[in-house]
Amino acid sequence: MVDYLADILDQERPALLIGNGINRYNSNASSSWDELLAVLARKQGLTLTENDASEMSNTEFFDILDLARPKEDRSNLQEEFCDLMAKWSPADHHAKIVGWAQRHRAPIITVNFDENLSKAVGARFFRRGEHFTHYYPWNCYFSDREIGNPRSSFAIWHAHGMVRYKTSIRLGLTHYMGSVQRARPWVYNRSGLRANAKISEKSWLGSDTWLEVLFFCPLVLIGFGFGKDENFLRWLFLERARLHKLRPDWTAKTWFVGVGLTGRQHRRPFLEGLGMEVVTVPQYIDIYENPAWQR
Repeated sequence: MVDYLADILDQERPALLIGNGINRYNSNASSSWDELLAVLARKQGLTLTENDASEMSNTEFFDILDLARPKEDRSNLQEEFCDLMAKWSPADHHAKIVGWAQRHRAPIITVNFDENLSKAVGARFFRRGEHFTHYYPWNCYFSDREIGNPRSSFAIWHAHGMVRYKTSIRLGLTHYMGSVQRARPWVYNRSGLRANAKISEKSWLGSDTWLEVLFFCPLVLIGFGFGKDENFLRWLFLERARLHKLRPDWTAKTWFVGVGLTGRQHRRPFLEGLGMEVVTVPQYIDIYENPAWQR
């Protein structure tokens, strides 16, 4: 059987976009965001049937939890969510995958809040450029050294926030709409062009952040379902596709890696419409224990 993922890693040296699947692999239900939200719901006495929960995205579920709190409750659900992840720790496959990126100086974007990826290789925390806020630490990263160009440097970027900045955690639909609001003036200039597409990719506001990697690097997506929760990244990938249509010379290959197609066949037209190649493997072991990660 041809190992397409290994071929991509060996030949293309892409950046990686990593979802929570990397934490759930060979783990237990406690590494599931669904379960963490269910714990918060039980704590607040909010009971939903399985059917009720299935009708809502996790982002909507979080906002309903937030609305259900008593008016006088000043607790921070983002902080409580982070506390539930406090005991999470990296496994061998975290170290193998991040080790591959480190050896090949490939960037990593993760939608995870935990620091399992950086802990796996002892990466340190850095901040670059301007535009920093605790709500949107998009110019912060973990690496073994300070970096130059984000597109050609090993760094671990957290697109949806990180546990050390609790207010940066993107959980609710309101949070994701805030991210869109933050990114929109960076992606569009006053003339309505995307990312200064007619000028230079180096001149835009996202050049010191993980957005530089997402827009201009070849990407492999692993452990990332691209489901109905991903409002922000769906929008960004749509803008990425439009930008590459305006400037074909900036086009970068993208691969979505999944296990089989059961239950996901309906996503293929959307993913392929974004210019992604859908790569399927028989089992999760073929992703997280792939020998190519050790080359």
